[in-house]
Amino acid sequence: MNERVVTPLRGVLLVLLALSSCARDVAGSQTQAGALRNGAGLLTWAAAEPGPRDLEPSTREALTDSLLRGEREIAFARLSGQPEGLRDLFSEGALDDARAVAAGGGALATWGHRVTLRFYAPDGGTVSLTDRFTYLAVDARGAPLRTAVRVEDRVLQLDDGNWRTHHWRTVSDQPLPEPTPPGPAPLARAVRFGPDDLPWRDRSDDQWRRDLQAVRDLGLDTLVLPLDLRPGQPERADVAATLARLDRLARRAQVAVHLTVRTDEWSPRALRALHGALGPSGGPGSLRAVTLRAARLPDRETTAVWRQTLQARGAPLALGSWTATPGVDFIRTAEQVFRARRWPLGLLHAPRQTWQLRAFVQARPAGGFEVGALYGPGGLLTADGSFTPLARALTRPGGPPGAGAFVWGWTLDLWPALLAALVGWAARPVWRRVRR
Repeated sequence: MNERVVTPLRGVLLVLLALSSCARDVAGSQTQAGALRNGAGLLTWAAAEPGPRDLEPSTREALTDSLLRGEREIAFARLSGQPEGLRDLFSEGALDDARAVAAGGGALATWGHRVTLRFYAPDGGTVSLTDRFTYLAVDARGAPLRTAVRVEDRVLQLDDGNWRTHHWRTVSDQPLPEPTPPGPAPLARAVRFGPDDLPWRDRSDDQWRRDLQAVRDLGLDTLVLPLDLRPGQPERADVAATLARLDRLARRAQVAVHLTVRTDEWSPRALRALHGALGPSGGPGSLRAVTLRAARLPDRETTAVWRQTLQARGAPLALGSWTATPGVDFIRTAEQVFRARRWPLGLLHAPRQTWQLRAFVQARPAGGFEVGALYGPGGLLTADGSFTPLARALTRPGGPPGAGAFVWGWTLDLWPALLAALVGWAARPVWRRVRR
């Protein structure tokens, strides 16, 4: 088949595979083209060894893209049976190895790459490097087989504008430590940042300081951030960079951070994306828990793999779920989240909402709850960071409202019904004449 025809067909098939159910259980290649040159939170470069030539920033980006895209191209070749694209990223012996891996039915989901440049040729056409990374190996059905830390030596050559892996050799391969037993649930007096569609990646340090100080002034200790990792969401390096900046400020303010992650299922692709969001090495020290909201529930073995890889980052990190999931550290329930009650007529006025929030917090003195959102409709802060009237429920704690307050609150909620009754009473003469 003509090469110009094969390339568009591969692009179409790539999109179809990312959307199909058979591609959900692999480290798919739905990342947008060009998004891997900055590492996508998956790869960082260590200090280079002295050599005859320094690595240019553009060359470093091209090598980053080649290293990360090789994993995705192998997964694509395994699913589609079309290994032609491997020639753009591998050559000679490495190309034979990549074809053998794709034909073998397995796949790797990798993250935490730390690359050290060993040699950069004076002519700019050859590099030698060492790549240390964590990986999850899955079988042909997508079931997890092994989690380990691997060290590889690679030689890449520049040919026709592409950096291709010419030779690779596994130096070491050490399995990850077994995870600790599940539990317990973290006790947190938490507040959400805002609705799931409210962006937080572009906030400045001054804005984060204001938000974290507001969390402390409200008598809370945890900030919950939403993170969407469903298929079609491109992997971005700015998520890890923002969490790193927030971590520095949150530890100074003594505020913990929780992530609420939305994904399609507990797949290797989602696990890789989560580690990309947390950064290539270590993890935010202020991050205490990750809660997953997935449409498909995992088995206990898959849950153990997720907990194992998160604990291997070096920080005590609890893994929870919004639904009953075997093997997680905790299950988040609706009773732990404040929801204002709009009754009896579907109305909700500020005084009664304040009383409801105050009663909700007072009923849980030991913590373990979420009071709402900082920003957005019904939030505790205005757009400029000032407290809304609802914040009085937390900044001015008090006892339950008296009888007069209840009467006033019900009057506010029932005023449409009272007004309708008054209009009906005043219109009685008119109705009598209509009947006659």
